[in-house]
Amino acid sequence: MKANAMILGLSLVVGALGSAVPASAHAATAQNINISGTACKNYNASEALDIDYLTSGVRNLNASPRSVVCPIARHPVTGPGQAYYVDGSNYAGASTTCTVSAYDYNGTYLSSTSFTRSDATYSNYTSLPTVSYWGYTSVLCTLPGGANGVLFGASAIDS
Repeated sequence: MKANAMILGLSLVVGALGSAVPASAHAATAQNINISGTACKNYNASEALDIDYLTSGVRNLNASPRSVVCPIARHPVTGPGQAYYVDGSNYAGASTTCTVSAYDYNGTYLSSTSFTRSDATYSNYTSLPTVSYWGYTSVLCTLPGGANGVLFGASAIDS
């Protein structure tokens, strides 16, 4: 009997606290999702030791270009497409090439877009024409050799 009274009392307190939260706190808003370059992994298994992780991102220590693949977390979207930013830097005239790709929940390819940047610091805006509500996106970047580029991360843009 005491247990039932305690549960009832606790339920009333939790209910009262929950109703004290303003309605605006429950409203859903669009939020961008950022992923650090430290989440990237070597694309080719044999090149794992060439990839170096910094607190600010990922780079390639080998003299030859190396590729990394990074997840891009995102909210499910109802529109046909979605926008992304990929951020990084290059040194000594080097360039970074990236391809952002979308797949459905079965792993079926949907769309992709590529770019090459040689800027000292870049924030490349791109969009995919087709993504699926429950699908996934990733970015595959070829980093310049000799630590001459850092991939800081990628962002899915909610609009």
